Amino acid sequence: MKELKETKKINKILFILAKNPEGLWIRQIARETKMPLSTVHYYIDKVINEIVDNIGVKDNKGKYFGLRIIRLKPKIRDLIEKKEMKKIYKILKICKNN
Repeated sequence: MKELKETKKINKILFILAKNPEGLWIRQIARETKMPLSTVHYYIDKVINEIVDNIGVKDNKGKYFGLRIIRLKPKIRDLIEKKEMKKIYKILKICKNN
């Protein structure tokens, strides 16, 4: 059950990003998905970090500060447009295991 709930949250983020190929601020993603900002941060930083591009400035510790734009990597956006979500989850699983 928890996995299904997590999948729904990930899908919400991915579909919003697919609709906005130029990328969105994390705050805007939170608004459009109606999820808490901390939840969106968690999924972007810990779960889908391998399939998105983070555009922003990092401090000397490697943490982002200021504005940060998130966008899907082009091949991932193509998979979403083709409705091949299983392939995306397979990529995420492989990345998680490495």
